[in-house]
Amino acid sequence: MTDILSILQAGANVSLTMTPQDLFDFAKNVIELTKEQLLPMMATAAQTTLLSRKEVMEKLGVCEVTLYNWRKSGYLEAVKVGRKVFYRQEDVQKTLELHGDKTGK
Repeated sequence: MTDILSILQAGANVSLTMTPQDLFDFAKNVIELTKEQLLPMMATAAQTTLLSRKEVMEKLGVCEVTLYNWRKSGYLEAVKVGRKVFYRQEDVQKTLELHGDKTGK
């Protein structure tokens, strides 16, 4: 089978006649390339630490109403898991670095 990716990269206008096996092999190749690109990103996402509202309020030194207002305004993005609200640790850390906390520490 001719390497279809090299034909695509050449940029020429071509017509292809493929056997079902060639099409299957091409699809398999696309899937493998996609997996290679997505798996590292998925592994990173799986390592994301989520903090509860209480933990975030303590870290940032704010009350529940302030945290709610920040979530609604998009100032601090929340993640819902079922009916519970969590915050990504890295988002909370960025907020701390940019604006500090309200506890005076």
